[in-house]
Amino acid sequence: MKAIVVGGGIVGARVAESLAASGVKVTLLEARYFTYGATGRSTGSVTVQQRKPELVRLALETKERILAFKKKAAEMGIPFAERFMDDDSPHVAIALDEQEYGELKKLASLWREAGAEVEELDPESVKEKYVPELNPSAFYKAFVTPGDYKFMPHPYTWASIAAARMEGAETYTYEEVVKAEVSSEGVRVLTASGKEFKADKLVIAAGAASPRIAALIGDTPGVEVKPMYAAGLVTEPFKYTMRPTIRVLSKAFRFLQTVRKEYVATIDNMGFENPELSTEDSLEFLVRASKLVVRLLPVFAYVNILRSWGAFVDFTADGYPVVGWSTKYPDTVYHIYGFNDYGLSVGPTAAELAAKEILSGTREPLLEKFRPGRRA
Repeated sequence: MKAIVVGGGIVGARVAESLAASGVKVTLLEARYFTYGATGRSTGSVTVQQRKPELVRLALETKERILAFKKKAAEMGIPFAERFMDDDSPHVAIALDEQEYGELKKLASLWREAGAEVEELDPESVKEKYVPELNPSAFYKAFVTPGDYKFMPHPYTWASIAAARMEGAETYTYEEVVKAEVSSEGVRVLTASGKEFKADKLVIAAGAASPRIAALIGDTPGVEVKPMYAAGLVTEPFKYTMRPTIRVLSKAFRFLQTVRKEYVATIDNMGFENPELSTEDSLEFLVRASKLVVRLLPVFAYVNILRSWGAFVDFTADGYPVVGWSTKYPDTVYHIYGFNDYGLSVGPTAAELAAKEILSGTREPLLEKFRPGRRA
């Protein structure tokens, strides 16, 4: 079997490596550079704090899958395996007021029912047990998922691509797909540079650009997928002391210290006024994020921000990703994108299960809610 995978982020890289490891002749095409999109602009958080039980179940598997691949990459002699810079990271979901507490409590029940461990704590207990820097007067209560995780997504993705190459895959950067055809003979893809690629299968894993790729062959995911603007900032580094990740779900806000020692803050939902997939940073984001950080952690009021960035995530109207065979080209075109703001938590597991489907022709039960055409 030959397969073309379009998209060089964490999902495309994991699909490509998983297929190549099973003997598939893989070609991986990336329009810019590997990790250019949402993968390279994320916090590295892996959490079960999802809004759908199916997503919680996938997220519960992701940490172990990352660690398993880390071990494999080290055994293959891939240097990136030493640079995952990962750690356990309990996620502290904060309710700023009583109304948010009621909404968050419902989500916490969903997390528990799906199999996650969850603690409900008052502000003083959160400060004492998890984050001494927190201002307990700034929020109402919190729910903590202690089994969560954080890592650096760049080396993980690069290690996946390196492993895919060692397993026979061909990988290309700055090869934007501009034309694609599906026929009884398989798939033919043309890139902007004039290169032509042929295969039996086409896997579309290009994040927010995926609907455009699908449209080239007259295909559709069957559910609306559009780019949602997000943004992030990184501070100067300090001694590594903060393992937990702080979340305010009502604000789509995350704050954590990476194992590389800097602090990172993101707001995942800055609206949809980003038709050109711009990655320019935003003054509005800096104001919103800074206010939240200083409200919750006043000690950070005078920390220097080194840089900020814009990003885009592939948002779906129903909150589920798109994963499965095309309804127009079943057994030839496979869609895997639309991971909203939870790509690192769910994407690695979904990618490995997707590769299994592509190889075996079976249907993975954990992916059933995500099929293309579910709202055609």
